[in-house]
Amino acid sequence: MKKLFTLTAIAGFSMLSAAQENNELQQEVRYDQCTFFMKTAPLGELMKTLTPIDDETYYDNWEPKDRKLKSDWSLIDDRGIPENNDIDPLRQEVYGRHSGQGSLKTNWVGQAGAFPPDPTGAAGPDHYVQAVNSTYRVYDKTGTAVTPAYALHTLWPGSTSDGDPIIMYDRYADRWFISQFQTGSNEILMAISETTDPLGSYYLYEFSFPSFPDYPKYAVWSNAYFMTANMSGSECIAFEREKMIMGDPTASMISLNFPSFYQFFNSVAPAYAEGLWAPEDNESGWAFAVQDDSWPGISQDHIKVLKIDLDWDTPSNSSVVVHQELNTGSFNSVFTNSWDDLTQPGTSQKLDAVTGIFMYRAQYRRFDGYNSMFLVHTVDVNGANRAGVRWYELREDLASAPGEWYIYQQSTFDPNDGNSRWMANGAIDINGNIGLAYSIVGPSEYAGLRYTGRFTSDPLNEMTVEEQIAVEGTGSQTFGNRYGDYSQMTVDPTDDATFWFTGEYLGASGSRRTRIFSFAMWELLGLDEAPKGKPFFNAYQPNNDQLTVLWKDLNDDQFDINVYDMNGKLIAQELNVDATQNQMDFNVPSTAQGVYLVQLQGDNTNLSEKIYFSK
Repeated sequence: MKKLFTLTAIAGFSMLSAAQENNELQQEVRYDQCTFFMKTAPLGELMKTLTPIDDETYYDNWEPKDRKLKSDWSLIDDRGIPENNDIDPLRQEVYGRHSGQGSLKTNWVGQAGAFPPDPTGAAGPDHYVQAVNSTYRVYDKTGTAVTPAYALHTLWPGSTSDGDPIIMYDRYADRWFISQFQTGSNEILMAISETTDPLGSYYLYEFSFPSFPDYPKYAVWSNAYFMTANMSGSECIAFEREKMIMGDPTASMISLNFPSFYQFFNSVAPAYAEGLWAPEDNESGWAFAVQDDSWPGISQDHIKVLKIDLDWDTPSNSSVVVHQELNTGSFNSVFTNSWDDLTQPGTSQKLDAVTGIFMYRAQYRRFDGYNSMFLVHTVDVNGANRAGVRWYELREDLASAPGEWYIYQQSTFDPNDGNSRWMANGAIDINGNIGLAYSIVGPSEYAGLRYTGRFTSDPLNEMTVEEQIAVEGTGSQTFGNRYGDYSQMTVDPTDDATFWFTGEYLGASGSRRTRIFSFAMWELLGLDEAPKGKPFFNAYQPNNDQLTVLWKDLNDDQFDINVYDMNGKLIAQELNVDATQNQMDFNVPSTAQGVYLVQLQGDNTNLSEKIYFSK
């Protein structure tokens, strides 16, 4: 099914730029149903017929896809930062003040991956799922492999393992999301788990595009799974999340074009909702683009904020507009025009800095009274191709200026040691603390992985935790510049405070390796237990006939658990639950299917969230 609409969209005002956008544009809106749907057998059963992957042969035979550059190098003038002698004015040149006495919760070797590996992964209640170019694997949260590595194409019958995978754990539906693209047919393939069990059944969806959807980036939102991609036209895609969660074969997508502005790549960063509170059911989505004054038509370094409004009932009413421009501290995102950017030890071969875009993921989190966005991108800190991590926390004040973003804090992490730090990702936890992880390389430092962070009460614009080593590199890559392409950090849904990261590092002789590690901020201070925090709970369906409820830091000794259908009918209840248990499992009625509300209620407790029951 395909429908094509044309409408006039009116863009929002630009707060901080003297040059206004041309707010009237003819915007094409496409509405397309998925081209393929099926439900798989449980993955645990499928594994009996699948062939595990041998790292040494499979990845070496995987052919990398050509980079699809949006920009024309000849149009870029490396302006640098002349007003500050090409030095980034927001550099944090010292290590953090907190000594980092603690250790990582977990730290293990992931899948090796192809060239580049594109590591992606997410934590769920009991598992961590990682994918690389071009395999996936399920682990428990201690690092024990629950499955071997399998080729991505084994999830979708008749497909090939073309790559650019993304793993998401949808905290608000408690479902796993696995995706990859298909190069020959310009398709995106997605698998949504039936329950929270990654070894259970999956709903499979395929969607077709008029051009190749390269370098796709996804996000969880209330009324959609958003995707942006580095392609010609239809760069902003919304997939019908609620239908996909429920296994509806009529699930569709709305395709929009971003307003015309200069982009290095078309992969604008969509806001990925995470944390205790979901966005409102029809809340506008957001996307963010790096804008460098070295690029044509841009006079001031800034962040372009794009607002996305969807109407699934009348898709032609959907739109994406430039809503704001947020001027930033000066930065330089231009390295070389060859991707040979970052110096390694003992070789003239350099590594790609992957610049000009916000790195995956762009995390959105709701707090009491305000919303936050955390963004990172790679910058040249000294005008000589040394990379640092520029990071921002944006905020939306819900009392004084709802719908308007401002830069709450910004900085460039670059301890002055001669090394490059790049391929970063970060996130904010339930308490407002920030975790940041990244690759590091330098003239005498093989490419490894490190991390840092800051506490919510610390002075603004600083990563205050002393830099920590996750894994040291042990060799240099000599056969090409492609590295990583992306990394990923997520926050554990069971405590909303543990950061999980996966990224690439280089082993002996420059062999490709990926790592999976996790840490919590209180452990970086050497504390055994987390300080009492905000009341928190999560309800999920580990299998088709069971409901699990987790909670912590409630302000009652006992409370009631109630489960209602969307008409308000009580379908399950547990009274006088002992709050010190922190978890309860109980059976789901055989008739329960669809969207329900789980409520925790006590003298000082009133928490609720939606849950999706499948059968």
